[in-house]
Amino acid sequence: MAVSHPSAGFTLIELLVALAILAIVAAVAMPIYSTYSDRSYRSEAQADLLLCAQGMERWAGTNFDYLGAADTNGDGVGDANAGNPAAQVCDPRSVDAGRYTLTVAATATTFTLRATPIAQMAGDGFMTIDQAGARAWDKNNNGSIGAGEDDWSE
Repeated sequence: MAVSHPSAGFTLIELLVALAILAIVAAVAMPIYSTYSDRSYRSEAQADLLLCAQGMERWAGTNFDYLGAADTNGDGVGDANAGNPAAQVCDPRSVDAGRYTLTVAATATTFTLRATPIAQMAGDGFMTIDQAGARAWDKNNNGSIGAGEDDWSE
């Protein structure tokens, strides 16, 4: 007498159900991950703005004003009042990663640092900080700071 062995493996229906469950989980997880990534990259840019603001204060402590803290020719040395911060001022990670550009506009007694999103962060809106520590974020990405955009909170 022959003994029948049940076949091992999955049926096509079981595989399709597993694939459907995986697709649903991925559809829910991807937007959550994307939102989390954007928030973490924004926080990185905010940390860079704070780092560069401290660098501007060190610059002013040495030079007695904020003038000349921008590097326009890429040699890392301050040579202008507007442009990318000199390497002597700060080295922002979000710029190195290609997610933001960081610029400074300085006078003798004031400065404004601005982080402008690029690449994957392009629709996020720019952020600023000035010599008084005032922070702003163009949350609606319309190109200007409006009502309710005078901080970095979400």
